[in-house]
Amino acid sequence: MKNNSLFSNSFFIFVIRFFPSLANLLVVVWYSRHLPQETYGNYQHFWIQLSVLCPLACVGIHVLAITYPPGFIMKLLKAIKAGQYTMYGFWVLMLAGIFAALQHNALDISLFVPFLFLICYTFATIFESLLIVFRNYQSLVAINVLYSVLFWGIHWFVLGHGFSLQAVFSYLLILTVLRLCIYCGITAVNVQRYSEEEHEEDHNLAKIRTLWMHLGLYDVTQVLSSWIDKFIISLALSASLSAVYYNGSQNIPFLPLLLGAAGSAVLIQLARGGTKNETSDTIQLMNQMGKMLSSIVFPVFFFLLFFRVDLIVTIFTARYIPAIPVFMASLLILPVRAYHFTTVLQRMHKGNIINIGAIAELLLACALIYPLYRWLGLPGVALSFVISTYFQATFYLVYSARLLQTSPLKLVPYVNWIIKLIVFASLFIGIRYVCYRYFSGGIPLILGGVTMVLAIGISLLAEYKKQQKHGWS
Repeated sequence: MKNNSLFSNSFFIFVIRFFPSLANLLVVVWYSRHLPQETYGNYQHFWIQLSVLCPLACVGIHVLAITYPPGFIMKLLKAIKAGQYTMYGFWVLMLAGIFAALQHNALDISLFVPFLFLICYTFATIFESLLIVFRNYQSLVAINVLYSVLFWGIHWFVLGHGFSLQAVFSYLLILTVLRLCIYCGITAVNVQRYSEEEHEEDHNLAKIRTLWMHLGLYDVTQVLSSWIDKFIISLALSASLSAVYYNGSQNIPFLPLLLGAAGSAVLIQLARGGTKNETSDTIQLMNQMGKMLSSIVFPVFFFLLFFRVDLIVTIFTARYIPAIPVFMASLLILPVRAYHFTTVLQRMHKGNIINIGAIAELLLACALIYPLYRWLGLPGVALSFVISTYFQATFYLVYSARLLQTSPLKLVPYVNWIIKLIVFASLFIGIRYVCYRYFSGGIPLILGGVTMVLAIGISLLAEYKKQQKHGWS
């Protein structure tokens, strides 16, 4: 395996998904400042329900595809019967009908737009995963950069010309259809290219179907894990407290993309095979991924932790100062994001173990919400998901080590992490002290952000050069 494969695959997969997420983040900030609160809430209503229903429509297909090499994917597609394709089509149509009814009743937009939107969005997600497996990185980057520009342009145009939900989602539907058509065309070319490719890896279809079901369930539970706390708060507390919690518990932009990109890159690397000792390669890749992710996650964590007040006030205004303790509690989950804990389990077709951990994490978090809320208030709700996530990570790590017949400590670069935590903590404590002692206004936040970017760049460069010089050390 090439020494730079993990870096290059992770980088391209991240970039492919970065620009649409950036465009969405810009729209969220822009619309939250310029739309009436009720109108903005209705706009987000569409995306929240799409985010919940889309994983149900994909049923893990986009996740399963990353597990196998292109030749095997082609073999698998040929083995699926026409009746099974038809059943899946009916499943997507049923969910599209539900989504359309929900949007029509709540937002008073035509059924046609959300119905087609969910269908096109679902298949675009699946085809994008296939093109990642085919390693059409340059095409995907170009398509998603253009998509992101047009996505932002549509929102800007509609806001400046008499905003309406019908108009914005109609234009976005056209954009989604165009992206799906381009994906289909590129996929058709790749299908011809890889149809005759031979691959030694072979799996029983029943085993693959079981993994598919487990991955689909896991994808859904992950979505619920991200949204159930906000959903409960919105039902149990006032709208103002719900808004405070929502803004304070926001996911850090792009880190989930980074985590998914790294995990996908490792799976793609392992799926290509070509080595005699997959166990040894897996351990080395997992350590390398942990070193790479920690070079990004740890500087981000310390920057957000020490500059949290300036950040919340700058983005959401002083009205959301009560969200700062919630934000601080939510940040404690970041260090565990420096690793993709399900990669080994997914590679070894242990979807049942993945789901046991996912469901247990969700149940534990829900069980902790009320007592921690009574003790700490809103920050306690966020902390319940932090605690459950650490328990889940430990469970996945121990079980992965058992499957590989190695120690859990050998799967993580813990010495590398400890050194980075000490270095980055010292760096940002020093930067924060200097910034608040000698500067005021927005300068401390800017200097902290610049320090974060430099720390990430230097750390990644050091890891990359170390890998080139010492191999998998």
